[in-house]
Amino acid sequence: MVQGIRSGIWAAVIAGLIGWAGPSEAQECPSQSASGSSVASQVRALEGQLVYHDGVRQWFELLLDAPQCGQHSVQLMRFDESAAPLEVLRGCHVQSSGAMEFASTGYFALDVFQDVHEIAPVGACTRQPPFPDYSNAKPDPEIDSYRVEMHVDYRPGDHPVMFDVRSAGRALQPWQAYASYWLTGGFVLYGECSDDFVVNEVFGTPEAQPAHFADPRTPEDMAAFDPESAAAEGVTDLQLVYTCVRANP
Repeated sequence: MVQGIRSGIWAAVIAGLIGWAGPSEAQECPSQSASGSSVASQVRALEGQLVYHDGVRQWFELLLDAPQCGQHSVQLMRFDESAAPLEVLRGCHVQSSGAMEFASTGYFALDVFQDVHEIAPVGACTRQPPFPDYSNAKPDPEIDSYRVEMHVDYRPGDHPVMFDVRSAGRALQPWQAYASYWLTGGFVLYGECSDDFVVNEVFGTPEAQPAHFADPRTPEDMAAFDPESAAAEGVTDLQLVYTCVRANP
């Protein structure tokens, strides 16, 4: 969905965590079974304004023209397909089609989501360009180490994470070739290096508890930060920093 976050991977993780109800169980609105698991609705057409939220977690919201299944808005997901149709229609009035379901993990921003299989504009719509694709961006082969600084504004609202990646004082572009991050359902933020690099040092705003996820300089390691703990102490302007070195220099 957005470069810098492995959204495709985590969409698959979310899908695996929530499970899916079979067609015979589908009903007009989503519900919960006696065991507490979510039961998907039948395929529904929803209409409203499509809003893209560019924050620490990026997501799409459909502000409904009229409440549906007790919801005034729902999160839109595309688990098995490209998110490009959502990207190009952000800001437009749209009609989306797909099953609705209760969110059962912290990876979602809203209580109910729709797995969108079809989406189309309703009325006038200025299409936006899809998000840039950095999947083939690679680090400069001459670079052996670099420093990643993430500025995280953790106040409520949409505040994108800002990256500054440097080697020997020189800015490295695009930053997506060198770093990525993801936010877990428990709101732990992990920073990662590019392929062929490993995390060396981790530091930053003390209230965010910067730490290694695993042994430093191992493929399993990531830079771990806890923005929720920082926010609980009233600290929301976070500088999260880690360094990367080649795994096999």
